This record gives sequence, C-alpha cells and structure tokens, in this order.
Amino acid sequence: MNDQEMKLPWKLTYFLEPDLIMPAIMDETQLRTTLKDFEVRDDDVFLVTYPKAGTNWTCEILDAILNIDNLEVLKTRSLAEKVPLLEFGPSRHPDLLEDGIQDVPSIVETVLNSAPSPRRVPTHLLPKYCPSQLFTKKPKTVFIDRNPKDCLVSLFGWHQYVRFLLPVEWDIFFDAHMDGHTVYGPYPEFLKAWYEYKDEPWFLFMRYEDLKKTPKESIKKIAKFLGKDLTDDQLNKAVRVTSFDYMKKANETVKGRDFYLRPTGVWQRKGVVGDWRNRFTVAQNEAFEKYYYGRMKELGIDHLNYTF
Repeated sequence: MNDQEMKLPWKLTYFLEPDLIMPAIMDETQLRTTLKDFEVRDDDVFLVTYPKAGTNWTCEILDAILNIDNLEVLKTRSLAEKVPLLEFGPSRHPDLLEDGIQDVPSIVETVLNSAPSPRRVPTHLLPKYCPSQLFTKKPKTVFIDRNPKDCLVSLFGWHQYVRFLLPVEWDIFFDAHMDGHTVYGPYPEFLKAWYEYKDEPWFLFMRYEDLKKTPKESIKKIAKFLGKDLTDDQLNKAVRVTSFDYMKKANETVKGRDFYLRPTGVWQRKGVVGDWRNRFTVAQNEAFEKYYYGRMKELGIDHLNYTF
C-alpha cells in the first residue's frame, strides 16, 4: 500500500459517520435516506450478520428451507440473487471506475423489488440504517453471531479477494480494526445494537459455531422459527446442499461471480471455526481480548462470551 492508500478511509471506502467506514459500492444517499422507506413484506425473512459472520451460508440455508420441495431452483440463482444484500448499490464511485467496476446496480431495484415472496433480505447494517418497517411489521429475522476473531480474519481475506475492497497487509488491517476502523464499524457496537432484540418473538439469535457443530439441528431450529416443519429426509437434503464443499463447488461457476471477485479471488474461503489462530500473533491475541472484553463490559453485554 502507498502512503495515500494507508490513510483512513482507505481507497474504495468512505466514512458514513465517525468510526463507521462503508465500502464505496454502497451509496451514501441510499444508506442515509431511501433505504429507510424500503417496503417490507409481512412474509419477508431478514438475515442480519456482521460481514463474514456466515452471511452467504445462512442465505443458502434460508433458500433451501423456503424451497425444500424444489431445491433445483437454488442452482439457477445468480450471485446477486443468492446474497441480495439490501444496501448493495447503486454506485459509480470514482475509485470503483478506476478499478474497472462500472455502474453498480441497486440490489433493491434489480433483485428485491421483483423477487417473489417470501424474500430473503440479508443486511450488515446497524438498526438505525435499516428500513423503518422492519421494526413495525417485524418480519421473521435471523441474526448470526460469530467469534469476532474469525470474522476479522475472514474480512481480511475478503479485502484480498473482492474487487470493491482494497488489499491490505494484515498488521495494518489489524491495527486499523483496533482503532475502530473496519468496514461496517466495530463488532461490539454492531452486536450491542442488535442484541437489544434478542428476546423479541420475531427475532432469532444464533451462533455460527452452533451451525457448524450441529448443522441438522440448527437448520431444524431455523425452519421451525420460519413456521416450516421439515421431515427428517428434508432436513438431510437441506444439510447436503448447504454444506461448505457443496456450495463452494456450486458457486465456482455461478453467474455474476466475476463482477465481484478479483481473478484470484474465492467467494468462499475456508468456512472453519478457529482460523484466527493461523493469523493472530500472541501479542495481537492479547491486545484483541483486552480490547474486546473491555468494550463488551462498557456496553453492558460482557456476559456474552466466546470460546476463544
């Protein structure tokens, strides 16, 4: 990285507010205004995740549950249809144009508005930037929590692989995160904002690690939350088509992949628990835990611990 690119916000990002960096592929005006008026349907299924906390995987799980009698339809989805991130586009940011990305379409306009019900609506946004009707109509909403160390390592990988984020050295990336400068903001603040809804009947709080450890039981829990009583055979099918190896192979040729990824990029990297041990130094681990547990205590959710 050159000196200019090392300055925050990095190239391909901007500050939406102090300490909240957003990718340039997200439009500031839409985030501040028009998304608030997004028309929520009563049977929508929202998925809330921090970046790299299992968004792609859980989207596939939701799709499998909602289409359990027609799983072949999952093979026809483009990448934008598989993960129709609510806040994605429209954008013609100069940095994107320089990197060869032309008009970035609005997912709301190109996918979500015309999608048949029930829709899957994933987002990484804080509640204050989400559609107002999410909190009045209260559609079923699934929240996936993940060990923040693994999120950070996976997000670092994302910077290397996708065309709309800047490749960055790990030590620089780690230090920026410790200063609160990560796309979509620090994880403790994100978790605190959404944890407020954990006891609401329309809100399901789950952990990525549980999905990995007991996929069949976890998918059954999500299905029940959505009002779907799947048979044992249907559950086995859902587990099979949402396994990491199955999805990785299926997504290697999915339509729209090249729009998002660098030539050497991968859409799904490892999907494992504990990969942070392969990246964090001893000093970084100590610094992270001191920062993270301290911040969680300040926010009043220090009881929500992780098996680091």
